[in-house]
Amino acid sequence: MQFLTQYINFKKYFFVFISLNICLVPLFLVTGPFLPDLSISICSLSYIFYILLNKQLKVFKNFFFSFFLVFYFFLLASSFLSDNIPFSLHSSLPYIRFGLFVMCVWHTAKEDRNLFNKIFIVLTVIFFLLIFDGYLQFFTGTNILNYEKMGVRVSSFFGEELILGSYVVRFFPIYLALYLFINRQRFIPLYEKIFFILFFLSISTLVIISGERIAFGLLILCILLMLFFLHGLKKTKIIILISFILTSFIFTNIYQKNFDRIVIETKDQLINKDKILFFGSRRHEYALVSINIFKENIFLGSGPRTYRIKCKEEKYKISELSCNTHPHSIYFQLLAETGIVGTLLVFSAFSYFIFLLFRESFTKFRNMNLLNSHSNIKVCIVIAIIINIFPLIPSGNFFNNWMSIVYYYPISIFFAFAHKLKY
Repeated sequence: MQFLTQYINFKKYFFVFISLNICLVPLFLVTGPFLPDLSISICSLSYIFYILLNKQLKVFKNFFFSFFLVFYFFLLASSFLSDNIPFSLHSSLPYIRFGLFVMCVWHTAKEDRNLFNKIFIVLTVIFFLLIFDGYLQFFTGTNILNYEKMGVRVSSFFGEELILGSYVVRFFPIYLALYLFINRQRFIPLYEKIFFILFFLSISTLVIISGERIAFGLLILCILLMLFFLHGLKKTKIIILISFILTSFIFTNIYQKNFDRIVIETKDQLINKDKILFFGSRRHEYALVSINIFKENIFLGSGPRTYRIKCKEEKYKISELSCNTHPHSIYFQLLAETGIVGTLLVFSAFSYFIFLLFRESFTKFRNMNLLNSHSNIKVCIVIAIIINIFPLIPSGNFFNNWMSIVYYYPISIFFAFAHKLKY
């Protein structure tokens, strides 16, 4: 009896600890890659220890983890067959932690009924802090921590890392999904809907003043997907769309430099002498270098994270400036570093979520009220995943720790939701 009590207490405090780490990941992402990666690693190692201790290995017998293991072992094979084995293994070997983290969140959501409420509270605090601090920096030139605005670009707590807009737009669909989940059993009053619309417009304008063209593209993609795929709320959708267009138009007209960066510079980079380039001449060259590397490593690629090494070789070069740490495109990077197999695995995951999006959108419900529709919760979280791996928008390094956490966090929330909503 005493042993049973001790076990129950251990289990309780174990998941309290894990839950705290999961909730703090979005906050830690604001500080840089170290703390969120530490939390992810702690969750993964603790979870595998818990599973082995309780002999519950059968929890890994599911579609997600099976698919992830195929991808993981392929990355290892690609690294071992690379010309730069130690360097490539530095990324691929510990990559298992992301799959374990997804399983950890899924399991924790079953043990902690308030996990989503906690994440929602953390994200609420983060968003309001970023809104206040971002606008403060935009209008005064410095933020709370005395970080200065970089030209027309606002970074808030991210400092020299100009990723404020990217962070906000990638986490907003998750935030909306959590909001809908928490309020699924009650009627949302008009004043709360109005407040949420104003909140969304504040977030949208924050993306604009961040000066991140990729984030602005993701924001437009996110809005279009929500308008098209969310059930019901026709009037609210129209109000949001018109408000967004008017706010963006008025703001960029008042602050011409922001308009020039987001619109004019983007147009000039895309269209050069009647030629359409892949998001600028430099990124276009990175893409061509990726294709050159891919041609000699068709099936397995050159190995994870080896683009930065291979692009220096003369046979792959396009110009003296065609080399970088990564080609600024997930799929061109995957082609070069993981070949056709790795690229198809990631693209098949993307296609799977696209399929889910259409399936949820065109499923008819008796109750079309957003507040009572589990489908809209799933749509929001699927959108968060899709905009992360969308093929036609430039991206960061696929194997970068910070970016990988941003990719896998919504996936972990999705599978945890799947359990909660009996998906």
